[in-house]
Amino acid sequence: MHLKLARFGSLALVAPLVGATCLASASPAVAAPASVTTVKTTATKAEDPWSNFQVLTKWTKKVKKGGKIKYQIDIVNRGPEPADAYFIGGKLPKGIDLAHSSYVATKGTECTLYSDGFWCSLPYILEVDDVGSLDLTIKLKKGTKGTAVAKLGADSWNLPHGALELDRARWKELNVKHFYFLKTLKTKIR
Repeated sequence: MHLKLARFGSLALVAPLVGATCLASASPAVAAPASVTTVKTTATKAEDPWSNFQVLTKWTKKVKKGGKIKYQIDIVNRGPEPADAYFIGGKLPKGIDLAHSSYVATKGTECTLYSDGFWCSLPYILEVDDVGSLDLTIKLKKGTKGTAVAKLGADSWNLPHGALELDRARWKELNVKHFYFLKTLKTKIR
């Protein structure tokens, strides 16, 4: 896996200037419809994720009661933009012992338990086709039985310029669009 460490100073969010060339040379009768089309195109693009992720996973398929499940999560930024506001992780299975669980990630990674799962912020921008990784070892409580179900992958945010310094809770308050890229992983408990 090739991983480029991007410079933090290189992030910039630039809106495309769709139709700008057409407007300069168009006659007044044609200029108004071109402007309306530009607004629609920009609004549609704002709803799409700026960074799409491919999720690759390996995990323990069977485990004994009270055992450990190991998850390896790799996320690949498939673009179209570099990812500067993304998280890796997700919803962990029920019936786990968080005090005896652990994770391994790049130095500087910060992880927090949120209402929608256990999410980690890696300390670098993922350029298009770069990979971010997280390894989790989850300890099951002895009474947990049946099937342990996790939904793991990436959470990509379309942050407006200047919002990178705010925390995730504030992004939700501001209704910033975000997109989950998750895989459902099932482990049979024997």
